[in-house]
Amino acid sequence: MIAALMALAAIVDLAFCGFRATAGRSARIDKRRYYARAMAAGAGVGLVVVVVAFAAATLAMRATYPELVAIGTRMPVVIGAYAALVFAAIGLYLVAEHELRTLATVAILGPFTLMRPAVIAGAAAIGLAPGGARRRWR
Repeated sequence: MIAALMALAAIVDLAFCGFRATAGRSARIDKRRYYARAMAAGAGVGLVVVVVAFAAATLAMRATYPELVAIGTRMPVVIGAYAALVFAAIGLYLVAEHELRTLATVAILGPFTLMRPAVIAGAAAIGLAPGGARRRWR
């Protein structure tokens, strides 16, 4: 369950990255199909990243699956809080009037895009923190 949750978080994050990479780069009026393709490409990259990361973690570090699950159980504390605020901002953007849409974009989504690397590093640090899963490095 934890592995699936972490994989899903990575794939959704990279789908949003695909959207963000194409936002504002097309003069089309109806951009839904354009954005959908960009998000699908980002999600595809996310799937590849998840498979490679899992293979690297299990082969290169020789960690066992239960150790990876133990690390992953601590990561949603950071990732979940970040994701909840991002999804709340997206929800506000989808249902609100123009002024609140601007607030959601400028005050939450913009700065949170810049915070992504710190959130990912913080989640990894908490997941790998001492006192967690006993690691056997061979």
